[in-house]
This record gives sequence, structure tokens and C-alpha cells, in this order.
Amino acid sequence: MMATTDKTLLVGADTHVFKRRWYILAIFSFLALFQCCVWNTWGPVVDIVDLVYPAWSEQTVSLFANWGSISFLVFMVPVLYLQDVSLRSSIVLSSSLVALGTALRCLFLVFPGLSDSHFTILCHLSAILNGIPGIIVTSAPPAVSAAWFPPDERVTATSISQMLNNIGQGLSFLIASLMITDPKQERNSSVITNTSCEVPSDTPHHLYEISQIARNTLKLEIENYMLVLSVPALVLFICTVLYFPSKPSKPPSRSSTEQRLDFVAGCKQLLKNPASWLIAIVWSIPQAIWNNWCAMMVVSLTKVGYHGECLSEKWVNHLGMVAVVVGTAMAILVGMATDKIKGKMKLTIIILLTAGGCMFTILSLISLQVIVFESMLVLKVTVYCFLLLGNSFVVSTSPLLMEFGVEKLYPISEGMIGGWLNIWYNIISVLFLGLFSLPNIGTKWLSYVLPISCFMVIPLFMTIKEEYKRRSIDEEEDICGEDTDEESVSVDTNYNLENEPDEENITGESVSNYVYFK
Repeated sequence: MMATTDKTLLVGADTHVFKRRWYILAIFSFLALFQCCVWNTWGPVVDIVDLVYPAWSEQTVSLFANWGSISFLVFMVPVLYLQDVSLRSSIVLSSSLVALGTALRCLFLVFPGLSDSHFTILCHLSAILNGIPGIIVTSAPPAVSAAWFPPDERVTATSISQMLNNIGQGLSFLIASLMITDPKQERNSSVITNTSCEVPSDTPHHLYEISQIARNTLKLEIENYMLVLSVPALVLFICTVLYFPSKPSKPPSRSSTEQRLDFVAGCKQLLKNPASWLIAIVWSIPQAIWNNWCAMMVVSLTKVGYHGECLSEKWVNHLGMVAVVVGTAMAILVGMATDKIKGKMKLTIIILLTAGGCMFTILSLISLQVIVFESMLVLKVTVYCFLLLGNSFVVSTSPLLMEFGVEKLYPISEGMIGGWLNIWYNIISVLFLGLFSLPNIGTKWLSYVLPISCFMVIPLFMTIKEEYKRRSIDEEEDICGEDTDEESVSVDTNYNLENEPDEENITGESVSNYVYFK
């Protein structure tokens, strides 16, 4: 009888997969999407916003965006701790900060005479408030998937929530293009074509001054833009307050019931484990360099052309939006395929990084004009294809590497691992953008960084042993469950660890510890 008791303790929890998991994923994913959209509010209108607010410069708009990384590094410890304690509290906090941040920029409704200087201060404060939720939406995807999804859907769920965050950047360009008219648009046709593929140095910043009526119209369009961005934020806040539990009443898998290391112990384990450092480097370098290169690809690609006719800024921006959509779709499809092919995550990541590096190598040779084409049409088609392919391959590694890290570093909590990876993402981003401040560095180096970022991390990744510590618990449940069915034994392990004490076995060891260390 003693042997039977010991065996049944290994069987695991009474698991159940709820349909509402897709609602939870949808709310979280759209929160991630919209937080990124708000973060990139001013990027699509950087060339015209100074017509309404003359005191603003490119540095002002750049600081609005940089508040995202600054907020992450300043507030990451308390926010990640809150996420580790209660996923619901961190999500509600995030949605409330996004809603508050967008609402502050609409105070012109309450104070019609709001000065430009006061509006600028509100925009800075809004950017800071919106930057704090960036910690959650980029770190929590594996935590949400682990809490709500079964093992054969976890990578797919992580891919969806993580990749929809990228869609937000493209959405901001779409909304801005539909709502705000560019009075400078007509000037583009006169400056995109010249022998050096660059705007002549004597071209004035403003080819003409707009009238006061046009300025008032443009300001009204920007104010309507602020209002439109505030509505979804309020809806998402209401949705998270009404229903967004940290976890379902019954777990979707055995590993969901296993207690993770607490915050302090998890931090110590991350710092001591060499694998955690390697995974962070392998994940952050390609993702950070690619995403930041996208923000600067107008600088790099508009110098590429044929017989003096260059790729236009409008065409490159369109390419960027398409790349976001295609990369997101590809990453989700790869995640779904990986869920079906167990135990091949490391090989898949290496293949994707290698393929992405090859695509970017050809793109770099085109940018450096080592490869020259016979017509502008062939040039555009080639750049389009290789950039979309390279983007799809590299972006697809993001959710896979995050899930790989969760499996390898278990029992560290999924949210902490996501936060650890994103800390290094922000550090790499700061270093990358800091290169532009170096004197006489130019922009030619942008043509080299993409293939280097892919190939340099592959040898590091190959040194990491592939392990599925979390999945082994779920698979062990399946094996033990078959034996238990034959003996007609029924077990129900306590799931709500916050409200009830851990079940103890006969020897005094908790079920969680016995399974993991046996």
C-alpha cells in the first residue's frame, strides 16, 4: 500500500483546459499591442509635428521614445516583483497606466487654452507612465501561457502575445497616416532622386511655411489623434478590471501546479547560472539590433538606388509596416509548428538564425552596392524579398528562445525569465543607439550589423545544453496517469497554493520538491 501511495503522488493535479484562455490571451495581447502603439505615437509624425509645436525637435520626439527604455530600467525590480506575486495586479496596473498616460494628453478638452509648454510636459509624463507597462507586456508572455495553456499550446500562446506587441508599431503608422495630413508631402518628389541618393546638404529644413489656418487644422488633427489613442486604452483597462484572474480554478498542466522559486531566490539563480547569461545574450542581440535597425532603416536604404534614382522614404516606411505584419504571422506559425514537434527547439532556432543571417548578408551587399541590379524594379523586389525573409526568420526566434529559456531555467518563474531577457534587450538597445553619438561614425556601419548580430550568437547558443525541465513534469504525468488508470486510482492535488498549504507526502517532503529532485 505504501508503494501505491507514493506512486499516486506523482500523478499530478486534476487538470482542465478552459476556453476562456483565449479571452485572457486576447486581452493581454491587445494590451501589449496598444502599449507599443502609444509608445510610438510621435514617430510617424516626427517630420511635421514641429509645424504645430515649434519648440519640438527630433531630440524631443526621440526622448519620448527613449522614456520606454528608461522606465524599464528604473522600475523593473518593483514591477517584476509585483508580477511574480500576482499576475492580475500587474496587468491591471499596466492597463491603468496606459489609460492614464493617454488621458493626460487629452487634457486640452478640460483646459482649452493649454499652452504648448504644458502640453509638452504632459507628453513626457505620458511617455513615462506608458513606459512602465512595457516591463509587463514584454516579460509576461511566457507567464500567461504557462498559467492558462496546456503544454502543446504554450509556444503558440507566447508567440501570439509577444508578436502582437510588434504590431503596435505598425498600427501607429497606420492610424497617423489616416488621421494626419502631411503638408510637406509634396516636397518629397523633388528631393528623392539625385546622383548620390541623399538629400542635398543645402536643402532647407522647411521648403515653405504653412499658414495659420493650416497650422490650426493640423493641430486639430493631432488632438483628434490623441483622442483616438485614448479610447482603446480605456476599454482595455475596464476589461482587465472586470475579469483577468492570475490563473484558472484548475491548472492546464501538471507543471502549472509546481511552485516556482520566489523572487529573491530566482534572481540569485539567474545571476549564478551561466546558461541564463548565454540565453539572454543570444536572445537580446539579434532582437534588439533588428528592431532598432528598423527604426533607422530609412537612413540606410534610402541611399540605395539605380542610376541616381533612390528608394524613397515612403516606400521604405511601407516596407517596414509590411515587415512587421509578415514577421508576426511567421513567428506565430513557427510557434504552432514547434508545439507539434517536441524536442527540436534548439535545432529550429539555429536554423532560423542561420537563414536570417544569410538573408541579411545579401541585403547588406545590396546596401553597400556590391550587388548591383539592372533596373529599379528588380532592386525593389529583391530588397523587399530578402528583408521580409530575414525579418521573418529572426523575429521567429524571439518566442522560441524565450520558451527555451523557460524550459532550461525551470523552476525560475516564467515572468522573471522574461524580465531578465528584456533587461538585456534594453541594454543592447541603449548601446546600439549610443553609437550614433560617436563623432564621425557615419551610418555605413548599419549595413554590417544585421548579419553580424545573427552569426555571432550561434556559437554561443550551441554551447547550451537543450533541456526540457518543465515539460518533463507534464510528460511524467501522462506516463504515470496511464498506470494509475489501470489501478483505478484518483488523485487531486491542491492547486491554489495561495489559499491552501502544500500537500505533504508520508516522508514529509512536499509533492513539488519530490517530483523535481527525485
